[in-house]
Amino acid sequence: MKLIVVRHGETFENVNNISMGHIDGTLTPNGIIQSIKLGELFKDEKLDFIYCSDLGRTKDTLKEIIKYHPGVPVVYDPLLRERAKGIFEGLPQTEHNKARTKSGLGKFDFRPVGGESFIDVKIRVEKFINYLLSSHQANETILVVTHGGWKNSFMSYITNMPFSEESLYDFKNTSVTIFELSKDNNHQAKLINCAKHLENYNEKTAGGTGG
Repeated sequence: MKLIVVRHGETFENVNNISMGHIDGTLTPNGIIQSIKLGELFKDEKLDFIYCSDLGRTKDTLKEIIKYHPGVPVVYDPLLRERAKGIFEGLPQTEHNKARTKSGLGKFDFRPVGGESFIDVKIRVEKFINYLLSSHQANETILVVTHGGWKNSFMSYITNMPFSEESLYDFKNTSVTIFELSKDNNHQAKLINCAKHLENYNEKTAGGTGG
């Protein structure tokens, strides 16, 4: 199974380093153009099914892709949401970081009040991947539109590597990651964090860490 995983376009919250988590976020003009470029990239791609986070910034990004694939089934799935930041959603990312430091917990174990840890998201990732493998055929191509934090939990799960600072990717807005998934868990990386579709576009190609 070919699995194409993309991050949403740049948001105003990314630019201003705001913790988004489960809030919708709003694409910047730059983010809209990034999404248009992403849509053009997949214009001729054979897509059998699309899964998208049910948050606004991913839905708005997907609009520019489904223009070219009006007949492809789409599911908006909460399992694909960004890591919930709880009481820090909508606040500067520095507030979340201060609370994490004060807690004495590591980056991947810290769970803000009302939110999730990276490990919690990894459990969501596992549930989603198991669903894909049980519900789709090996010859299908699946597109997933999601978030930077989710993609890092995905990478940790799919490569069977523990979380570490060294393993974290700075996933660019609308970056593309492709894996070949197999039911025996012999998953093969084909492309990771690629944003070549933005090379001829002069604006910055990546936002902040807000999801």
